[in-house]
Amino acid sequence: MKLKTEKLENQVRKSSLVITLSGLISKILAAIYRIPYQNIVGDRGFYAYQQVYPLLAIISALSLTALPNVVASIFQKNKNEDLQILFRLQMFISLIFALLLMLFCRPLAIIIGSEKLIFSIIITALILLTVPFNSFYRGLAQARVNMIPTAVSQVMEQIIRVGIIILAALFYKLFSLSIYRTANMAATGNLVASLSILIYFIYQDPKALHFLVIKKEKSETKTYSIGVSSLIFIFYTVYLLLFQFIDSLFVKNSLVGAGYHTIMAEASKGVYDRGQPLIQFGLIFSTAFFTTFLPKLTRDYYHNQWIYQHESQQFFDFICYLNMTIYLGFSMILAAMNRTLFEDNKGWLSLEIFISIIFISSLIQFFHQKLFIENRQKKSFLFLCLGLVLKVIMTPLLTRLYGIVGSTLSTILPLMLVLILYIRYANMEMKWFKNWRFMISLLAMLIMVFVVQTILPNETRIENFIEIVLASLLGLITFIFVAKRLNAFDKKLWSYLPFAKEK
Repeated sequence: MKLKTEKLENQVRKSSLVITLSGLISKILAAIYRIPYQNIVGDRGFYAYQQVYPLLAIISALSLTALPNVVASIFQKNKNEDLQILFRLQMFISLIFALLLMLFCRPLAIIIGSEKLIFSIIITALILLTVPFNSFYRGLAQARVNMIPTAVSQVMEQIIRVGIIILAALFYKLFSLSIYRTANMAATGNLVASLSILIYFIYQDPKALHFLVIKKEKSETKTYSIGVSSLIFIFYTVYLLLFQFIDSLFVKNSLVGAGYHTIMAEASKGVYDRGQPLIQFGLIFSTAFFTTFLPKLTRDYYHNQWIYQHESQQFFDFICYLNMTIYLGFSMILAAMNRTLFEDNKGWLSLEIFISIIFISSLIQFFHQKLFIENRQKKSFLFLCLGLVLKVIMTPLLTRLYGIVGSTLSTILPLMLVLILYIRYANMEMKWFKNWRFMISLLAMLIMVFVVQTILPNETRIENFIEIVLASLLGLITFIFVAKRLNAFDKKLWSYLPFAKEK
């Protein structure tokens, strides 16, 4: 029994490494494409694509992580009937929303910026139809602690998507396309990528989903229960993307209302959107760990409550330490990253505030998923809805008053409220806040990064890139060295890292 448990834990750790590496590669690709795209099409061109991006990203998140995690969680409970209900529900909802997007593509395009984005919205509707299939292929593999299909498909999807986006930018330059036609062409990359991944899954395992189409008696009560619980679970996965969509609706119009010229408002929104790839890159590590360890925590909850509570606290401590370290590290090298990725340092203050999302949202994600495992989803859903309502109210108001800094605050303040509500409701200790050894390790890391930045030149993009690499590497080495010497963490926390030798 012990040997079997150790084998499973070793497999979980290796899966964490696989999904972390694939996530890292994908996010690097996602960050890299923004460099040539933004430089070729400019801040306004970047703005045009970012207006439709939240819709595309919501669908991508549903297919890649949100729904697969739901599938994996249900699979752990050995309920094939529930999986069949969920699959039919996904098919029905995807079809309904696809039809609605096609019917109302024109008014929606006008609301988010221009009716010239109609084509992108139609593309979004078509991508929706692939979501049930791709999400189930990934989820069933994850439930068996096999992250290879998710990892391979993640990288493949990003390569295809990024390739078409770069091609669109080149066409903009070569054939003088408008920024909206370029955005529409870039959006087709998501459709081509989704279809390619579906073909890959079918080729790998043609019969994987056959059991889902076996006819059984329908239970309206059960369908409703699964639908509601699934909605609440995936809500956080697309939560930040919903914030982005609200920004698409309000930020540019609020800037124009504050006196900005339309072109200037679009360019400013493009600068504001620079924060999105930085946040995505900062969150890939914790997202990978959540994807890998969620099925294990679910099993622990149903098999042994004491182990579950202990493992939850340990994993929470790990997430706190990891994301506070990443956030502060990012904060120190942000100016260099801004100059490297986007050539200038526009919007620095807004971005400095914005990247605190790395820490805040990772804790919210933990609490949300913990309450889901414990069947306390309704309270979690209420907290998130309150944050969303506050975001809708604050975005136009603060953007009019303080420009894109106000837009940033309209994201951070609702998230902080949600986090405070979770902390007051959930029974978790905030140990990281009292760990002075961790604080000293952080301080040593920040000093090292500052020293490297002071010594190295940072006039050109190449120099800024070298500064990022060296400062990050030396800062990380310093942090690990000091933390090890001071015994800042117990062995269990180190063991969460994929390269750890012990579990």
